[in-house]
Amino acid sequence: MKRDEAKGRILKTLESLFWEYDVKDLDLSKDRELIIKRVLSHGSVEDLKWLRKIVGDEEIKRFLLKTKGRGIDRRRLRFYQVIFRLPAAEVDSWLKDPAGKIWDNRCRGKEDSQGCYGGWTGGGLSLK
Repeated sequence: MKRDEAKGRILKTLESLFWEYDVKDLDLSKDRELIIKRVLSHGSVEDLKWLRKIVGDEEIKRFLLKTKGRGIDRRRLRFYQVIFRLPAAEVDSWLKDPAGKIWDNRCRGKEDSQGCYGGWTGGGLSLK
């Protein structure tokens, strides 16, 4: 199987993250930022493993720095801070930004519900 075919097959497993798109029409080069953001904000640990293998840690780190973690909940952002060695002071400033509080407040009191973190904590799982 060619590498491009493998990428396409693996992407098919992410279908639930892209419910509003026809997955077979998504293109890793054309829709790269959409795919990265969706996996980082809503993906499972397995989805993150796939993303790291396909685009690499440095590109994910650049994406997080460029977007200042917008749209990613606090818990995941702190997790990514450790995994991708993001500067703590920078992540702290993103989390203090009043614009980010709107995102955080949608989950207030629901931290363990499916609606806010999707049951994903990353706790104790290997990402390599």
